[in-house]
Amino acid sequence: MTLHAATDGWVGRPLRRVEDPRFLGGRASYLDDLRLPDLLHVAMLRSPHAHARLAAVDVREAAAMDGVAAVLTGEDVAGAMEPLRPLIPIPNPPRTYPLAVGKVRYVGEPVVALAARDRATAEDALERVRVEYEPLPAVVDPERALDPGAPRLFEEMESNALWRDVLTYGDVEGAFARAAHVVRERFTIHRYVSTPLETFGVMAQVEPGTGLVTIWSNDQRPGLTSGVVAAALGIPQSRLRLIAPDIGGGFGNKRKAPYLIVAAMLARATGRPVKYVEDRRESLAALCHAANGVIDIALALDADGRFLAVHVRDVVDEGCNLQNPTLHSLLKLSNIIGCYGIEAVRFEAAAVLTTKCPSGANRGIGKPAMCFALERIVDVAARRLGRDPAALRAANLIPASALPYRTPVGAIYDSGDYPETLRRALALAGYEGLRRTQATARAEGRLIGIGIAAAIEPSTSNLSSYMLATRRPGTSGVGEAALVRVELDGSVRVATGNVASGQGYPTAIAQIVADELGVAPSAVSVSPWFDSHENPWMFSSGSFSNKFSGTDTGAILGAARAVRDKLVTVAAHLLEAAPGDVVVRDGVLGVRGAPGRQVTVAEVATVAYRDLLALPPGMAGGLEARHYYVSPLADVPDADRRVAVQLTFSNSVHVAAVEVDRATGAVRIAKYAIVHDCGREINPRIVEAMVHGSTAHGIGATLLEEFVYDAEGQLLTTTFMDYLKPTALDVPPFEVVSLESPSPRTPLGAKGVGEGGAIPSLAAIANAVEDALAPLGVRVTALPLSPARLWEAMTRAGEGRGA
Repeated sequence: MTLHAATDGWVGRPLRRVEDPRFLGGRASYLDDLRLPDLLHVAMLRSPHAHARLAAVDVREAAAMDGVAAVLTGEDVAGAMEPLRPLIPIPNPPRTYPLAVGKVRYVGEPVVALAARDRATAEDALERVRVEYEPLPAVVDPERALDPGAPRLFEEMESNALWRDVLTYGDVEGAFARAAHVVRERFTIHRYVSTPLETFGVMAQVEPGTGLVTIWSNDQRPGLTSGVVAAALGIPQSRLRLIAPDIGGGFGNKRKAPYLIVAAMLARATGRPVKYVEDRRESLAALCHAANGVIDIALALDADGRFLAVHVRDVVDEGCNLQNPTLHSLLKLSNIIGCYGIEAVRFEAAAVLTTKCPSGANRGIGKPAMCFALERIVDVAARRLGRDPAALRAANLIPASALPYRTPVGAIYDSGDYPETLRRALALAGYEGLRRTQATARAEGRLIGIGIAAAIEPSTSNLSSYMLATRRPGTSGVGEAALVRVELDGSVRVATGNVASGQGYPTAIAQIVADELGVAPSAVSVSPWFDSHENPWMFSSGSFSNKFSGTDTGAILGAARAVRDKLVTVAAHLLEAAPGDVVVRDGVLGVRGAPGRQVTVAEVATVAYRDLLALPPGMAGGLEARHYYVSPLADVPDADRRVAVQLTFSNSVHVAAVEVDRATGAVRIAKYAIVHDCGREINPRIVEAMVHGSTAHGIGATLLEEFVYDAEGQLLTTTFMDYLKPTALDVPPFEVVSLESPSPRTPLGAKGVGEGGAIPSLAAIANAVEDALAPLGVRVTALPLSPARLWEAMTRAGEGRGA
């Protein structure tokens, strides 16, 4: 069920996605579908050790094998480029390269890359590479990695800590001193990832005459990646053409500039195009993981149960991540108080290197863990105080009248009615009825629980927040770019700096532009691919941080309105009318109050491109505009280190009812209700699909998915046989109600929704499971809630009670 305001335009209508027939009909062009003449295929030899010195790497036999065109080692790469540049410039970064040099630091780290006539030959050639490893002690526990005597990943660093800091906002000491209640808990955050259907890949070609390097890749951050790759190859960005074809899911995972560099170097060495596509084991072991870690959280409450302050100690296991470190820490600041009026915050951050796969972006990066810890501690507080968890939340939610609301950290919550979201969610779930059902079930010995999670869904990262970690200026703000062009026949073409990976961008963009230009969405063609030599783009271009609704729309509107203004000016000249009297509708520009005085968009385009002397005097031809939008909401850290880490804030409440099987520990989700508010919805059909999909991701992370490492740093979950994913049988029907509180701070009043369900679902299900197991005294402090883990917890609880 979805509630929406009426709309007269195309924005707000639940149109079917225009791109779906192409995908469903098998007519998409993914990276692995692309072919070039004389194409070579790349395979990579990866480390079997978590930590070891490279005593020797002998590739002579592999290089001599029939069908092998080129071989690269880490030493080869290091001799051809400067060290990789991290996205967030940590002080004194160690020297790292796309292939291991001197040491390996996680299982799956690439050591050798080679190109051969086909993938099978390349894989066979890898077996002829001889590597002598000198194993070193692994360090897989992030807290142990902070010990002075822990094995160091990089000898040139003083420790394994990438960033340690304490950020204090408000009178934390005073709040805890006067608190009537203080509840504390330690939560263990696990590793998981969203595993797109299509794995990461790259195809590279170097033109011998010009030296132009063309790279096709499903990389999600072309604006960032272009600079990294060009610098590594020693070429100006004008001689790098980066193309992103259709992308089969991303979720933040698909960002691996080192692979693009390796492919380009092999193409340069061979004079032939090369292609590399991960297999599933490589993707699971070495692309990126959502960071694991430990969160110690303390919540101070007054005698009435009002939340006064929160103190979070956050230790993030970055793995061997030196490309975008500290993001899992920094982004927690965006939802550290959730939907609650907490006025004082202390955040103790530690981003730590370990001998594991590098951490990276994954749907909601950092925020699901923060929401999990906060919403779990709220339930702990409710139990401690003898309060209903719904009532305790209701008493602490920020009221609608307080919005816009400035948080202690510096964010501005822009719109919404958090108490109403909670009321609607409880009603949708039938909360009181569920409690009655639970009481009856408990009398029968069944383990039924109800869990609630209220969540802020921040979106559009403010890149200025990196200054909290770097303590120096550099990258700041956020923006996006768009091009809108009316063609000679009146049709419309749009291109942006973003890359689509299933979010419905072509449809949503067509709706936005159709409204601005007075045409039907069917007249608007949105470029399905990104091309750095064709599309407008900026450093912050790409698909990340849920930024489309709040940022990309500004670029699209800016370009479309510039074209509209010119359409109207030319039409007014042709119709001998004032521009203010010209109205645009259904592909026709007419004079208000004068039926019959009109021209079509196509007729205006004919003048703009062909009948040039009919243009207004002094006007340039063409109907095309580019707009480079810079979000006016971004700021830089102030003297108290307050900053808007993210810029817009949706909200939601999830209510889950579960039953835990006493005999097996299996969790069955009996009911799942969602009420969310992402401001004005550009396309409600797409929005609801995103809510379903992101919540399914959260269910997988809560109940099934976990990357498990042993004490030696060996990854034990490298296939879908042991890294379990949810199926249709594991995901329940969702009951969804959508509220709309348009943001006064974004171009269309819209806010992010793509990460929404992935943020609160972990806490909602965990709260429900702990509620179900409350008669046994079982506490939920770690995920996933697998049958084995819950069965063991119930067994221990039974033994402790003498059962």
